[in-house]
Amino acid sequence: MDLKCPLTLDEQLDRLVEHGLTIDNREEAKAFLTQVSYYRLTGYLLQFRKSPSSSELELGHSFSELRRLYEFDANLRSVLRHYIEICEVYYKTHISRVFALEKCTESPHDQHYYPENYYNKVGFQKIKNSFNREKDYYADSLVVKHHKQNYAGKMPIWVMFELMSFSNVSKLYSAMYTSSQERIAQELGIGSKTLANHLHCMAVLRNKCAHTARLINVRYNPPAKLSSYFLRDNPSINNNSLFAYLLVLIYRLPSDDLGEELKDGIIKLIEEYSDVVDLSLIGFPANYKNIL
Repeated sequence: MDLKCPLTLDEQLDRLVEHGLTIDNREEAKAFLTQVSYYRLTGYLLQFRKSPSSSELELGHSFSELRRLYEFDANLRSVLRHYIEICEVYYKTHISRVFALEKCTESPHDQHYYPENYYNKVGFQKIKNSFNREKDYYADSLVVKHHKQNYAGKMPIWVMFELMSFSNVSKLYSAMYTSSQERIAQELGIGSKTLANHLHCMAVLRNKCAHTARLINVRYNPPAKLSSYFLRDNPSINNNSLFAYLLVLIYRLPSDDLGEELKDGIIKLIEEYSDVVDLSLIGFPANYKNIL
């Protein structure tokens, strides 16, 4: 089967009009399509379709509305990226410190490389292989060169974590023995299973933000682990929604002040784009301010 034929900017706009979108200012729309691809932008039209299997849109939607939806999503990623970065540094620091003090206190202090220190040995080996590929990205860095020259390429776990992706840190935590997981989680005042899930969720959200993926009108996996009491009191919240993932991020920030900052930023952004944002498509209940 042939791939789709490429379209000129005018043809792209004509295609949008054919589907039922109103073009407010054709020249401005063309200029925007030189910055944001037609394919990326049309993902924000999914919520306007007459049916999931149809490309035809409900009446009354315009290119300016589509553009504002895109801008809301981009601004939301920007807000979240800052706080995810804080969490990434915090949990890399905490996990590496606790695990090192548990496993790496005896010479040669490289026990974090030993498969026997992990319950999921196959998973650990995959993470190790993945990290070796990640390390190649930093082959010219002084850190990598120093450890290659002086330590046969091995690094303390806290140095490894500086180069390791958040996804691999999450997977490494899940590969540990339960006793190690519990020791790490205990200092944070949460359960080890909850921490494993929340690390996974934050890594997923981090990757979406880092790779400019669409955040709205998306189901998230894995479902966020929220307490049964919270879900019972808030039955309208789906734990595979963006709202659930935002709750995870707020819960896992290292201070309440940071959580309040994030809440205020989210509320302010939603209010700014209230004319185009459908709360149900980001999993936000009507009383989301009270819940936050």
